Amino acid sequence: MLVNYGRFAYFRPALKKGGSYYIFFCLLLAGFSAHAQQHEIGVWGGIANYFGSLNPTFTNWHYVHPAGGLLYRYNLNKRFALKGMVSYGEVSGNDATSKIAFDRQRNLSFRSSIADVAGTFEFNFFKYNKNNPKHNGFTPYIATGFGIFFFNPEAYYKGRWYYLQPLGTEGQNDPSYSGVKKYKLFAFEVPLEGGFKIHLKKNWNINVFAAARETFTKYLDDVSGTYASTASLPGGSHGIAAALANRSGEVNDGINIGKQGTQRGNGRNDQYVFVGVAVTYTFMSLKCPPPGQDWPYR
Repeated sequence: MLVNYGRFAYFRPALKKGGSYYIFFCLLLAGFSAHAQQHEIGVWGGIANYFGSLNPTFTNWHYVHPAGGLLYRYNLNKRFALKGMVSYGEVSGNDATSKIAFDRQRNLSFRSSIADVAGTFEFNFFKYNKNNPKHNGFTPYIATGFGIFFFNPEAYYKGRWYYLQPLGTEGQNDPSYSGVKKYKLFAFEVPLEGGFKIHLKKNWNINVFAAARETFTKYLDDVSGTYASTASLPGGSHGIAAALANRSGEVNDGINIGKQGTQRGNGRNDQYVFVGVAVTYTFMSLKCPPPGQDWPYR
């Protein structure tokens, strides 16, 4: 019997020695195949948007910025998967676009880059199996988990950008006076994600998703509590910290609403969201053919 060993001709001597070698090699390939199909790697691109004291309404998408990253998915079975995602983007907010009169008078603004690392547990609503025509090549899914992100808010003033955390705009540099401690430039988060998985030809997949981040910080935008006394700010009333802590005098004929102890932020944790499209590749697996046939990839 003539056997075509194809691209596996390197193993021809072993295979000619007997069926036991053939069976062993098939089992080896089967083990590799089953393991390989569990892994996906990919990239994603989309947008980021922020919600917090400087954008309290979830319908305001005025300041959307590009975002993207890398992801890895481990498919536990047809219903469940574990995913790790590393993302980078920028968020911003500006009272000038608010429909709320108080916000426009407050006149604060910020921007911040975000580096985000999150791990999630995914649930597929349909059985998602890329290699079995009896199962769906499409499914909606939801996911949640835990993550951490890094940020550094800054504001534009008189032709240049200033990092806000070192200035302690709510009195963080003098906690004995203001009672407010300096916040860290990283925070933990709870990801809440939903989307769709679509299997394309061969090993390629597309995911369309929206991933909200419920954060454990009120200072993504550097705004949280009340206006501090200028005595607790670096440079006092004439310093850059005072100028960026209370900018209400720059609009509406210089009306000042930033009196000590009055409301500056909403006091709630900030949020942001990624919306995007991911393209992933499932690691190639090998199929052991019957004797006498070539060894194809699938």
